[in-house]
Amino acid sequence: MNQPPSGATGFREVDRDGNPLPHETGATEPPAWTPGAWAAVNPFIVVLWLFASGLIAGGTAAFFYGMGNQFSPNGQVPVSFLVLTNAPYAILLGIAALLCLLFWHALQWQKRHG
Repeated sequence: MNQPPSGATGFREVDRDGNPLPHETGATEPPAWTPGAWAAVNPFIVVLWLFASGLIAGGTAAFFYGMGNQFSPNGQVPVSFLVLTNAPYAILLGIAALLCLLFWHALQWQKRHG
């Protein structure tokens, strides 16, 4: 092992193949996942995930449950008709938010591993 000394003591830590350990070379590795990593989760992203899944689930439920009560006997527009009319837009907005969140997560992963 032909290694120049590092530091005042002349001792250098290497792995079993003779390569210097990362803390000796100055390279920093990303921190591993720890149980306290949930504190670093962005709460706005969590709310957006819940919002996107709620829009998709709510729009789908409006299709299934809103079909039965379309017309009112007194001539007014029932709320179920309004909900059923806006259900496709809710699903579309939920899917768009889902795609944006997946893109954001891909960018964050690329920053950590790239």
